[in-house]
Amino acid sequence: MTERIPSTRGSRDGPLLRTVIRQGVPAPRPSDEELLQVRRIRWSQDLLVVAASGEIDLATAGKLELALAGRLPATTVLDLTQVSFLGVAGLRVIESAAARAQSEHRTTGLVADTRPVLRLLQLFRVDARIAVYRHLDQAIREVTNR
Repeated sequence: MTERIPSTRGSRDGPLLRTVIRQGVPAPRPSDEELLQVRRIRWSQDLLVVAASGEIDLATAGKLELALAGRLPATTVLDLTQVSFLGVAGLRVIESAAARAQSEHRTTGLVADTRPVLRLLQLFRVDARIAVYRHLDQAIREVTNR
């Protein structure tokens, strides 16, 4: 907050004004729960949709990893359309889950439509190894028909 307050020194034109910057209390860092929400949606017996919303970075990637761990159905679609930031830690989780799916003869697909997420997927050539779709319905239709 910036405000002007009169100085105690004056001149013949009136009091001098000086700018005072008041330091506010910094806002607390949001919790991991507020930064990333992950839902597992059992679409059918053979299809699981894992929908993430928020930021996937070093602090929150473990939450996504947990959602992709354990016994998974034949097809998993990871919906990243509500992700505003994807860091390298999140990218590693995605690649690890896709590699595991391939070794277990399962199918994986990604849904992404935000520029920051798509850019990272393209930069690290993840889109060349994992099918990436712009819309969830398209991903479900094409991944389940493989």
